[in-house]
Amino acid sequence: MKTLFIDSSRKTLSVALVNEDGFVFKSNVNTYSKHSNFLMNEINKGLNTAKVNVSEIDNFVVLNGPGSFTGIRVGITVAKTLAWVLGKKMYVLNNLEALKVGNQNEVLITTIYDKPDHSYVGIYEGNKVVEDYLSIDDDKLKMKDKNITIISLDECDFVNKLYDNLKQYNNVNLKIIDDYEYLKVINYALLKPSINPHLIEPIYLKKIDAQKK
Repeated sequence: MKTLFIDSSRKTLSVALVNEDGFVFKSNVNTYSKHSNFLMNEINKGLNTAKVNVSEIDNFVVLNGPGSFTGIRVGITVAKTLAWVLGKKMYVLNNLEALKVGNQNEVLITTIYDKPDHSYVGIYEGNKVVEDYLSIDDDKLKMKDKNITIISLDECDFVNKLYDNLKQYNNVNLKIIDDYEYLKVINYALLKPSINPHLIEPIYLKKIDAQKK
């Protein structure tokens, strides 16, 4: 079983090829937001390293944001085109959920930074899931007597404010990570139902601003 993974939602382009034993190929390239110039090259590197043809890939996994407008479109377009043309399975995971993979606590809160007072937030408490664009003072972020882990890729104003607000009434752990745990993310995504490639909907950071205009 071979799976090709793509995350083009950030400034760093990530491509991985895994099989039953783990990583065959993994790359993180800072493309300065020019993912279209590098993505196919990184995929070819992975295929050459594994000595396989793209037709031998069984699954495609892609993160669909929130993230860069152009970046997400590049990754999703390539992944869904390959999956559709080759007739292979396609799996999609949003970045907020991907951030929580491998972490455990009563409440997990993940953040994708947009603005100091408004950002994308995932709240995971048992079977209760909130994934939304929230203000720092939103009622969904007001909790009491909870054990909470906040997970973010950036130590930013929003995360620091969120931590300060929550620690007044809760036991809170702030976890700033360098990157996603990609192997765990891939295996987690493969447990979800596969999706028709044409039904993938990107989540853009700038969507809220565009709606306001």
